[in-house]
Amino acid sequence: MAHLEWYNKICKAKGIGYYDCYKNQLGSSDREVTRLKKFLTNYWKSFVEGVERKPQKEGAFIRGTWLYSGRNYRRMVEPLDIAEYYRDGDKRDYQTHGRSRHYILLEKWQEEDAEKLKSSPNNKKKQTVAGILTEDSCFWAKVEDALISCKLLKSGTSSAVEKQLAKENLDMFEQYALNQFNNYAVSPEIFLKESSFMKWWKTFQEIIETSHDSPLRDFMKNERYLQYEKGSTFLQ
Repeated sequence: MAHLEWYNKICKAKGIGYYDCYKNQLGSSDREVTRLKKFLTNYWKSFVEGVERKPQKEGAFIRGTWLYSGRNYRRMVEPLDIAEYYRDGDKRDYQTHGRSRHYILLEKWQEEDAEKLKSSPNNKKKQTVAGILTEDSCFWAKVEDALISCKLLKSGTSSAVEKQLAKENLDMFEQYALNQFNNYAVSPEIFLKESSFMKWWKTFQEIIETSHDSPLRDFMKNERYLQYEKGSTFLQ
């Protein structure tokens, strides 16, 4: 995990970000991360299976003890699995078709213990947002599916049904992203120039109507995201 944190910092310094750097496999360090990811995933899969085999009360104790570590693992490693899933460019809907069961259970256990680990947009989160990991470990899957929806809307071969579903998905993603920013729940690295999120925004701008107005569009168009790292969003 410490090595992955170092990798995260190196990617940010390159101006591309953790997720996209790994997805694009730009250097030898990216391949080393694959080995580390496999090791950590095997460990946590085994751990989750062990918890499930234990009596309910004992399992609950273990979950409480390891919940914080499991949460950090999921937020650090699942984006790498998502990057691999979408790397070939012919897949979609990771959460339905590609997500490992151990991630689902780790997230479920965290939600069950939400009172202990509850996140809210308080002053402390604003002050530390520059160094956080994105809270929703499936954030990048939602970005990738939003990019696919943009392509479907732009394509001359998409059916009317496909375009309607794509538009609905983009509307939901826009609201989702807005909520994430308001809650200081995403890492500022998503706003790096070469990130997939910024690629989505550029594509989205090209296809939305000029009359389309929303707090997110104002936030992005006026580059208010540059202040996000300092704890400001200016969103309503």
